[in-house]
Amino acid sequence: MSSSLKVAVATGLFAIVHSLLASTRAKAAIATRVRFGRELYRVAYNAQAVLAFSALAWYAARQPKRTLYRVRGPLAGLMRLGQFGGVAFAAAAARATGVATLSGVDNLIAVLTGMPPKHAPAAQGPEADESGALRTRGPFMLVRHPLNLAPLAPFWLTPHMTTRRLAFNVVATAYLVLGSLHEEQRLLHEYGEAYRKYQREGVPFFLPSVAFYSNAARCRTTAMSRSVLMMNGTPSACE
Repeated sequence: MSSSLKVAVATGLFAIVHSLLASTRAKAAIATRVRFGRELYRVAYNAQAVLAFSALAWYAARQPKRTLYRVRGPLAGLMRLGQFGGVAFAAAAARATGVATLSGVDNLIAVLTGMPPKHAPAAQGPEADESGALRTRGPFMLVRHPLNLAPLAPFWLTPHMTTRRLAFNVVATAYLVLGSLHEEQRLLHEYGEAYRKYQREGVPFFLPSVAFYSNAARCRTTAMSRSVLMMNGTPSACE
């Protein structure tokens, strides 16, 4: 088996385990069998994800590699800047959801201090506020799964592409798209009509859409002149 195929298989196994543990069935099984299982599931899930990914990175680093291309000079600097942009985008999405909530640290602290735990998030956001409305702010106004989109920039904008990195990138990218579809179902199950409304608003599923942003800008302009349009009998394109 080639080193690239070994990395691809290992990444696929990581993705399968990661996805199975994120399922509603797995969460319910732990919640009914383990004390504080529901409250501490997310922090435990994130801890195992870090350990599993570290093992994957260690295994991949031990495999032989061959350079496919290496970019130097100003273009390499632009690619690094794009990678940083992906990390910043992920940080903004995590902040919009709540880093403590997303990591599960808030419920860990609550359990340790005897405070009432919060409702664990269904996925990586958006989460609902006290009224049941989704907090679709920041990156969640651009795409519905920003935390799954964000890694693509660090993955693909590397100035040094090797065979093993390419193998990882291909499988990881496929997993992020498929994982977003899985996450979509969990969010629909958790929030029902509130999430369907978010979908109907036209926010792109995974990749940014110029058409959506152009229409959103046009709708904001229309809202400012709605009264004039109604007086003239002209229908609004946003209605």
